[in-house]
This record gives sequence, C-alpha cells and structure tokens, in this order.
Amino acid sequence: MKICVIGSGAIGITHIETIARHEGFTLAGIADPAPGAGETAARHGTSGHADHKSLIAAEKPDGAIIAAPNALHLPIGRDFLEAGIPVLMEKPVANTVAEGMELAEISARTRTPVLVGHHRRHHRAIRKAKELIAEGTLGRLAKVSITYDLMKPAAYFDPEWRRTPGVGGPLLINAIHEIDLLRFTVGEIAEVMALSSSGIRGLAVEDTAAVIFRFECGALATLALSDTACGPWSWDLGSGDAPRFPKHDIVSHMFSGTEAGLTLPRLELWRHQGSREWTTRMAPEAVTYDHVDPFVAQLEHFAGVIAGQEAPVIDAREGSLNLAVMQAIAASIESGKLSRVADHVG
Repeated sequence: MKICVIGSGAIGITHIETIARHEGFTLAGIADPAPGAGETAARHGTSGHADHKSLIAAEKPDGAIIAAPNALHLPIGRDFLEAGIPVLMEKPVANTVAEGMELAEISARTRTPVLVGHHRRHHRAIRKAKELIAEGTLGRLAKVSITYDLMKPAAYFDPEWRRTPGVGGPLLINAIHEIDLLRFTVGEIAEVMALSSSGIRGLAVEDTAAVIFRFECGALATLALSDTACGPWSWDLGSGDAPRFPKHDIVSHMFSGTEAGLTLPRLELWRHQGSREWTTRMAPEAVTYDHVDPFVAQLEHFAGVIAGQEAPVIDAREGSLNLAVMQAIAASIESGKLSRVADHVG
C-alpha cells in the first residue's frame, strides 16, 4: 500500500519511520517546502516534492498522512479528498470547528474517508482503561487528574506558526490529545473553566494553562500543562509511544471512582484492602494488556480504512468535537467565565 507523508517535522518523521519499518507499506513520497526535506526523502529512499499537488500527480498514492501545520490541514486535505485519496489527518483535524466540519462535508461528498491522527485511541492501555470505566470497575467516576509537563527547547518555536495565537501553544498542540483521551474514555464534556499564562516565555501564545472540565455524566477533570516546565509527568514521557522521548516510570493520569482508582500509563488499579474509607490501606494491581505500538496500530487501521474494510475510529466530524472543547477553553480564558461546549459545536 502506497502511503505519502505531507510534512517532515517531528510527527511527520514518526509516520515516515513507521511506514518504513512495517511490511506491506511503501513510502510514496514526501512533500514539504522546508530546507532539508529533500534530504529526508532521499534518506528514506523516496521522492521529495516541494508541494503536495506535484506529489499527487507524480505518485498517485493510495493514502496520505498529512502532518503539515494546522492552518494547512483544510486546503491540503481538500485536494487529496477531491482526488479520491483517503487521508490520515494529524491532530487537530483543523484550526477551527468550522474548518473541521468542512472537511467532514468534503469527505462525505467525495465518499473518501478521513481518519484523524489521535494515535492514543489505538493504545491498548487506554482502550483497556475505557473498558474498565465503562464496565463499572471503578464504580461511579468522580474525577480525573491529568498533568502534562514538557520542557520544549527554544528552537522548537523557530517556526512562526508555533508562536501564533489560534494555531500554536500547548493547548492546541498538546492538550488536544488530552481532550480526545477524556472524551474517548469518559464521555462528552459539557462545560470548561480555564486560565492560561505566557509569563515565562513571553510569547503571544500561552506556555502554561490549567483547565477544569465537567462531563455530562457529572464527573469533573483537571488538566495542568506547561511546555516550559521541568518534570517527567506527562503521557509523552511516560508511555514510550515516540522513540524521540525518553521513557520514565511515572503516572500522568489518575481516574478516581467510588470503588477504585486507575492510573495511566502504568494501568494500575488501586483498591482498598478492606472497607472503602480513607483510613484503610489501598494497594495497586497491575492490569495486563497486549502492548502494540499505537502508531503501527493506527497505520494498520488506516490501511483498513483505505481498503473500505473499516470505518475510521475517529473521523473529521468526531475530531471537530475535540476542537469545540478547545474553543470553549479559549472562550473561558478570554471571558474568565464558565464556557459551555455546546455553544461552540456550530
């Protein structure tokens, strides 16, 4: 199966290397106008293109992975869908809910599928967590606590789009993963309250933020994240998903219910060793699961989507609902008030 990649940044390289090491797939060109992209293509034994349109004409790929800056997702995605080429669109699906829904409409009209690159949906530990919550192992879910600490180097912000409001910043780049994880494992988010700060880097985008979520089921969740904070407490540094990040034995997600607690990425189930009260000792129990590289699992699922054998586990419309939560967060930060997600669905 011939798969091309649009964009050769960090996540683009992850997809390129995943295709290269997986049997049954051929890297059908890389498109990126950035200096050095041609060298990346040559190193991986494929052709380099300055733009995606020339790649479409020359390579005629079976599918495309779009890992370009967020603002380009809609125009690039449109061209591939109009050409009848299925798309794996990196998160977020677009810049806004309106753009994401437009992609969904194009996908429906052309009968060409879009799979959104929320790779955590393919992680077996997260799928197991979803299963445990759904079957009531934790009892009634009360709260979720998420910490996301990363220290991004100054060079990370050299591309202007990463410093541009509405496009860059850890909320849109990183927290979108957490929003999807929450919606996938717990359910729909009804309201949010948020604060952000750019006090350390001083850029036009935030470097630190805190968000409170209220789910339709009544549970609450908190997310504290920063891309200028020293600490290993994040999914990226604890899961081992991406080889470029060193793996640490940490907990970044804690789900607390009336019967038990659950951690990620360790996937430990915590229960009282007797009566359920705060003076009774609790102990962890490791939950077993078969680990599969989520990027490989996502690629295999994309192959099934291309072949028409599987429906996208998250399509453009579903991905747009994550952006509705993000827009509610932005509205809360601006107004200092609670923001309803339904007001941003459109």
